Amino acid sequence: MKFVSGTAVAAALALCACSPAEEPAAPPPAPGAEAEAPAPAAIEPGLSWGTASTGEGIALILSDAAGAPILRLGCIRNPAIMTLAVEGFTPIGSEERLTVGLDDDLFVFVASASGREPGVRAQADISADFLDRLEDATAISAVYGSQTVGPHMVPPAGLSAGFAAECRRAVSVS
Repeated sequence: MKFVSGTAVAAALALCACSPAEEPAAPPPAPGAEAEAPAPAAIEPGLSWGTASTGEGIALILSDAAGAPILRLGCIRNPAIMTLAVEGFTPIGSEERLTVGLDDDLFVFVASASGREPGVRAQADISADFLDRLEDATAISAVYGSQTVGPHMVPPAGLSAGFAAECRRAVSVS
């Protein structure tokens, strides 16, 4: 019979306690089963997206809980131009650039300093790249000087797709 010291047994037990237990392998997915897609993120509480259309064009409008517009993105026809209005921004006479971020992609709009309506108004040529990103992005934001709005969730897919289609139509008819 072989004698094993108590110290050796204690050391062996300590080593076994420190080693990670092996996790059982996950069962393989069933044939034809697809991975569950993550649920789309909901828009921030109290905010909502809507659309407005006139004979001149279409607009996507982000509003607060009271229904006051925060951001208005539009496409008008004749001439085909994309417009942007941010109600909470204060016009700055020396600032001409209002930048819109769709995730990490930035798009520049030219701001006008006319102060008849509240907020800041800007415009840019209708960009196919912007419309494509709007349909795929998860966040939208705007920067004007040191003023920012967002990031906020982009409009729901149906609203974005309808808006993009109307903007593309505006370009094709002008």
